[in-house]
Order: sequence, then C-alpha cells, then structure tokens
Amino acid sequence: MRKLSRIFIINSYMPKMLLAAFIGLVTGSVAIVFRLFLESISELTQRTFSGPVIFLAPALGGLVVGLLLFVIAKTPEAAGQGTDRSIYNFHHHGGALRNRVAPVKLLASSITLGSGGSAGYEGPVSQIGSGLASTICRFFKMTRAVRRQFGLAGMAAGLGSIFKAPLAGALTSVEILYREDFESSSFGTSIIASVVGFTVYTSVFGTAPAFNVPEFYFANGTELFCCAVLGLLCVPFSYLYVKCYYKVEDFFSAWRIPNWAKPAIGGLLCGAVAILIPQAMGGTWDYVESMTRLADPASAPSVLFLLGLVIAKILATSFTVGSGGAGGVFGPSLFLGGVIGAAFAVAIETVAPGTLSSPGAMALVGMGAFFAGSAKAPLAGVVMVCEMTGSYQLLPGIMIAAVMHVAFSRKWSIYRSQVLNKFSSPAHRLEMDPDLLRTIPVESVMQKSLVLELDSSRTICEAERDINAFNVEHPDSALVHSYPVFEKGCYIGILDWNLVLRNIVSTEGGKTVLLVADCVTYSPLLPASVDLHTAMKFMLKHSLSEVYVKNASGKILGILPSSTIMNTYDRVVRENIKH
Repeated sequence: MRKLSRIFIINSYMPKMLLAAFIGLVTGSVAIVFRLFLESISELTQRTFSGPVIFLAPALGGLVVGLLLFVIAKTPEAAGQGTDRSIYNFHHHGGALRNRVAPVKLLASSITLGSGGSAGYEGPVSQIGSGLASTICRFFKMTRAVRRQFGLAGMAAGLGSIFKAPLAGALTSVEILYREDFESSSFGTSIIASVVGFTVYTSVFGTAPAFNVPEFYFANGTELFCCAVLGLLCVPFSYLYVKCYYKVEDFFSAWRIPNWAKPAIGGLLCGAVAILIPQAMGGTWDYVESMTRLADPASAPSVLFLLGLVIAKILATSFTVGSGGAGGVFGPSLFLGGVIGAAFAVAIETVAPGTLSSPGAMALVGMGAFFAGSAKAPLAGVVMVCEMTGSYQLLPGIMIAAVMHVAFSRKWSIYRSQVLNKFSSPAHRLEMDPDLLRTIPVESVMQKSLVLELDSSRTICEAERDINAFNVEHPDSALVHSYPVFEKGCYIGILDWNLVLRNIVSTEGGKTVLLVADCVTYSPLLPASVDLHTAMKFMLKHSLSEVYVKNASGKILGILPSSTIMNTYDRVVRENIKH
C-alpha cells in the first residue's frame, strides 16, 4: 500500500488522469447514495407530516441537522452552502477538508432537503466530492497544488453526476472560483472525474436529462432580443437574492444563541413562508418544469403571483441555508431564473400575443441567465441548462441572456469566497515573479503604525476595552483583526479578535472568565530585513493573511498584510510596463 501511494507523488499526466478517474468513480457512487438517502427521507417526511403540519417539517429537519453538525459530529464546516466552502478551501486551505466532512455533509444535506428545506443539491455534492478528493489526496501524500486540483475534480464529479451534466460539471468547477478567470490547469482532471462520475450515476438512474421539457426552437431575431431583455430583468432579482442571503447569513452568524438551534429557527421561518406560497418549499424544480410547458397565458399563473413566488423563494432559501442548514444556493437560483422567465413570457404574451413562438422556452433561458449572473459563471450556466434539459437549440438565447446579466451584475456574487482572478487568489501567490519580489524589502512597504500590545494576564473583557480605547485614540492606525500578546515582556503569539467575537464573546460569562493567554494563537514575527518573496513564503508556510514585523532587537514595527504584497507587486509591474 505504501508503494501504491508513492506512485501518485509523481507529478505526471497519466497518474493524474487515473486518480481523477478514481475520484469520479467514488464520487459518482456517493452521489447515488445521496439521492437514495434524499428520496427515503422525503418519503418519510410525506408519510409522517400531512396537511398544514407539513410546514413544520423544515424546522424539525433543521433541529436534527443542527444537533448533528454542532453537537454530535462537531463539523461546523458542513453547515451552510457547500460550494462556497469548497471555493474558500481552494483559495486558503489548499483544498484540504477533514475526513468526516463528506459523510456528515451527505447526511445533513439529505435531512435538510428531504424535510422540505429550500436549498439546492449542488452544494452538498460539490463539498462531498471535494471532501472525498481531499481524503484520497491525503492518503497519496499529494502537495497542496495537486490537492487543490483534485478537489476541483471531486467537485466536478459531484456536479456532473447529480445533474447528469458532465461538461457543465467540469466547467463549473474551474469557472466558479473567480469572477473573471478560469482554473484552466484543472480542466483535464475535472473532465475525467466528471465523465466517470456521470457514467457511474447514470448506470443506476438512467441517461435521460434531469429536466423533462418540450423541444424548443428560436424562430427569429425578435425572440433573441426578448432573451437579452430577460437577462437585464434578472439583474435586480439577483441583487436582491445575493443581498438578502448575505443579510440573513450574517444575522444568524452574529446571533448569540446556540449554533445547533439556528437551523431549526431557519427551518421554521422557511415553513412560515411556505404557508403563504407552498411552491417555495423544497429543493425540486417540478414547478419550473411545469412552466416550460406554458403555452396559453390565459391559463398561466399571473405575473404578480410569479413575482411573489420569486420573493418567497429568496426568503425561504436565505432562511434555510443562511441559518446553517446544509444545502446549496445554485439550485434555487435555477428555480428563480425559471420563474422570472415564465413571468416575463406571460407579460409579453399578454401585451403582444404571438411574439414568442414557445413561451415556455423563456423559463429555461431565465434559468441559465440567472445562475450565470448570480454566480459569475456564464459558460457554466449556459452549458448546465442545455445539458440538464437537452435543449441545445436554446443555446444562442441563453448565451445572450447570460452575458447581459453578467455585464450588469459584476459587483456581487452569491459565492462570497470568489476572488476576482488568479492574481487575487492566495493559491497562486507564488506564481508571481520571485526576482521582482526579491528587490522589494519588507520594511519599505509594511504598514508602519502604532501597535496595540496586549498583556496575556488581562481578561478578554479588559482586552476588549483596551482595543476599543486604542481604536478611538488612534483612528489612523492600521485596521487589523489580530493583536500581539506579550507575557512578562516576551512575545507569545497573537489574539485573533474575529475568532474571539465568533466563539468567545457570544458565550455567557466568557469575557470575564477567560484570559488573553487562553486565546492566544502562535504566529511568528517576520524580520523587517527580509524581502517580499521571503515574506510571501513565510506567510504561506504558516497560513497567515497578515504578519507582524519586528526589527533586529525584537521590537514590533508594524504589520504586513498579504494584500499589501499583492498591491505592491501590481504597482511595480505597471510601473515597469510604462518604462
């Protein structure tokens, strides 16, 4: 077994492809288990709850999920939307996930979705795929760069399997990391893993498209113009979706109640929304699928009802996933786009009958456009809808709608961990020109400002007063979230104040009992005499986003954030180009 693991340490093409195929095989098999779990829990929910009581099911499911994640398995990283967690792990943790994440996520997501929570399938399967890939790479002792690559392959395999869309799964995994870039080096392994995962999954559930829709054709340029207008109409709704989700997520994150209770409250609120509009409940697209058969606007739901359903779905999804329920936000974005497209078709046919040869096609155009813009993944959104429905004839219209949505929604994304491009990603910092970085000393670019040094013997409550007083007295000092801690004049580490706020301040009595020394995280100091290339390697080695700088005698001079290195490098490159 040890010899087998060493084979894959070789960074060559064939071992990578073989390992990608193995990841696809495992992930596709787990996707089968996930769907069977989900169907079983959904059937159990339908048998157990009947009538109005069904709206309490998401709250009960949220309670079980909260206890599972925060009390039993103690795996908080499996809460919320899995895709964003996978993106964050790629950029900041080298694609590493704990071994327990995949099985816990599988069970928690099945309960959240099966009990009626409004969430998507893609979040669970993408994080499950990434988690399985991380476990496999840990066994084969892969480097961080290779582990990131196979983490994307696991994500692609999960998406390609559950949506029966192998090309879209691979495209999504490499496009969704950035707002304006691709992880092109991972496309080959993502393709292999996605195709193998798709093959395994469809061997059980068949190769029929995930959506059963009529065959559509575009008749003329007028319909393509309508697609462009639909893409623009998606903009305000995607803004509302993103901002509402963030607000709810931030509210629940800051709410000082036990974490295990939050998904239950979110499920209760989701059920309350579903009492008014039941179609907002659950994670399926049956309602959108029915909208694709829209032919006569007179028999269709009213535009006001469909817009109300959009608002209800945004709220239900925000409550379910933002509170810590295990699910995704990609699936609901397809639902939202489909309903917006149907509302647009009803409005057009009411005002100008006969303009659209197939009004139901606008539901599919809206699906692709809405996801493309809200996730900043135009290619993935377009191909995903085409593969899920088999409606490749709609490709021109979906492309136009997606581009229009993306063009006017560049300032927000449903995935908070996305970065602008590779240059902005911590995963690619070492790809900068090392010779250029070696010419820039740390001391010339670090933030030289007054530094608050905390005494390890102070309580957290006293430290909080010291920090607040320091910020008031020195408003122009560097804005930091960590502070150096000294014990009897000797540096012992840092106090991460964001970590304290999340985990200690919310604990009753914690501020007055715990000492600063109890919450210290060791973080070495960076000598001011080194260059930026050395500083970059130093920060990557210790997984730091900012580091305090010391002189030869050990006195702290200031702080060096990773953003300062990136901005300095960018500035020097631009200056060199000008000259």
